[in-house]
Amino acid sequence: MGKLSQQFEHGLADFLQLDDRFPVSTNSCTEAIHLAARLIGLGPGDEVICPAFTYVAGHQAISRTGAEIVFCDIESERLGVDPQKISELITDRTKAILAVDYLGFPCRLDEVLQIARAHGLRVIEDAAHAFGSLSDGRPVGSFGDLTCFSFGPVKMITTLEGGAVVTGSAEDVQVLHELRHLGINSDTDARYRNQRNWDFDVVRQGYRCHLGSVPSAMGLAQLKLVEEFIRNRQDYCRYYDSAFACLADVELFDTDWKDVAPYIYVLRLRDPDRRQDLIGHLKERGIGTGIHFLGAHEFGFYADSRRGDLSVTERVTAQVLTLPLHPYMSTETLDTVIAGVSSFFRG
Repeated sequence: MGKLSQQFEHGLADFLQLDDRFPVSTNSCTEAIHLAARLIGLGPGDEVICPAFTYVAGHQAISRTGAEIVFCDIESERLGVDPQKISELITDRTKAILAVDYLGFPCRLDEVLQIARAHGLRVIEDAAHAFGSLSDGRPVGSFGDLTCFSFGPVKMITTLEGGAVVTGSAEDVQVLHELRHLGINSDTDARYRNQRNWDFDVVRQGYRCHLGSVPSAMGLAQLKLVEEFIRNRQDYCRYYDSAFACLADVELFDTDWKDVAPYIYVLRLRDPDRRQDLIGHLKERGIGTGIHFLGAHEFGFYADSRRGDLSVTERVTAQVLTLPLHPYMSTETLDTVIAGVSSFFRG
């Protein structure tokens, strides 16, 4: 960790148009969520309401504090956590809400925040998919409570592995600095000047999850290209949409992609029983696929977790299929994917 780490954080603040909000870089989004959870004091006996429809990294980051996961359903349009279902799950033990931005679509965060304020709860926004997306004209991360980003290998920008947590409190920044670097209270400023401070105290349980200079340098280079990356992915999503619109067997998201920085491209199959056959059909043609996501409520580790009605989650987890999407895709590659999908449904 050094001056480049600070410069990367400044670059994030500029791109996200942060006004009185502060990014703290980490070595992954999972650790960003974990630090946010530690920051707000989660521990044994606490409950955190989370969508079951998200990658288990977020659940694991919270479980690591000793807090218990309470699984919540999602809304069917853009697959973010359903605010109405959140309200039904709040108890005296509820301490926080994990809200997830799926695919690049911002969740209904304003509604989630309103519910949280009414009950004295904190909100951690998992925006691993949404770096560069806009919510009502506002960059994701420029408002809210605690927002966590991912800069992993396949995200909109990459530091190979990396993340950040954004807070609106300068006091939070100091605590996050201590949490991410072994509980040390006065080392970050010196390191940001490429120096070391040998007169310090250890003031809390800390971890080792800062972002180093080399990945920060990669991130700075990626930030120079992020607008182009976003335009690429938006164009490719529109190209896919125009080709798949005539397929009655698939459901597309209702969007023009204008304010969305899409991390992945997802089809929803109207007949989930055909998904595995489609995966095999595409594999035979050299086309990779993914499933984002499985329902975390079905994992053995969370078998006893409290949950509400998860009917939308259970339907969607059986429908979704992720197709290739990354910057600088050739038309030939896009057409290969389109031909593979179309040939399956058209026989």
